Amino acid sequence: MKKSKELLVAIIAAKAAGKIIMKHYGNLQYVRIKSARLGVVTEADILAQKKIKSVIKKNFPNALFLAEEDKKHPKVSDTAIWVVDPLDGTKNFSRGIKSFAVSIGLVKRKKAVLGVIFDPSINDIFYAEKGKGAFLNGKRIHVSTVGKMEEAVFDVPVSIRAGMRKRHFAVLKKLVAGKLGVLRIIGAASLRLAFISAGRFDAWIEYGPFPWDFAAGSVILKEAGGKITNDKGKQLDLFSHKQTIVASNGKIHSQIIKELNK
Repeated sequence: MKKSKELLVAIIAAKAAGKIIMKHYGNLQYVRIKSARLGVVTEADILAQKKIKSVIKKNFPNALFLAEEDKKHPKVSDTAIWVVDPLDGTKNFSRGIKSFAVSIGLVKRKKAVLGVIFDPSINDIFYAEKGKGAFLNGKRIHVSTVGKMEEAVFDVPVSIRAGMRKRHFAVLKKLVAGKLGVLRIIGAASLRLAFISAGRFDAWIEYGPFPWDFAAGSVILKEAGGKITNDKGKQLDLFSHKQTIVASNGKIHSQIIKELNK
């Protein structure tokens, strides 16, 4: 696959952020609770985001950002925008759990066209551009061939976020009453999408992820042959955090939507 300049820069930025993150792993000086809704933040989040912006700005001086750690976010428009989560899975990171990642997506005309997800703990880098396939460390990846819900590996988190736990328990109740397969909860939205793309997981269902949680991963998943919609099977609003996301290998997607709407 021939990488665009935008993808090459995003990969460089993700790896540079990853170096900063691992430098602080197990050696944190600062951990602050933002809110029950937004979780925690560390110095690694702040420094990694600053580095990502710096690398992208150096190559694209007029770049705009929708980044998690910014206090103000730009209004949604048709202008190209980089959607950034400098450290997805901060709670895991702060507790010494190796399940976290850097996520960088590029959105043009309100459509995600490029995604990079970097797991700095094991140097796995997932990436994709629209129409060019999905890759892990340079090798093409595809979703699993699992075609039955009862044989699938699901990630359905039970959020601590205010007002959301009941929603997630309701989802679990419906799935358990149906044909829920194995359940795993890894605590990082971008990695969930990366894992489905690589055939490690088969489905992820969650209410309320923010754009920086899934913008990059949505491109990778689609290019790997998967599917991502809301719980009605309709197209996601890329800039909303008030929707239920259903991501899957595509083979079991209609089954999941059916169970959720019984």
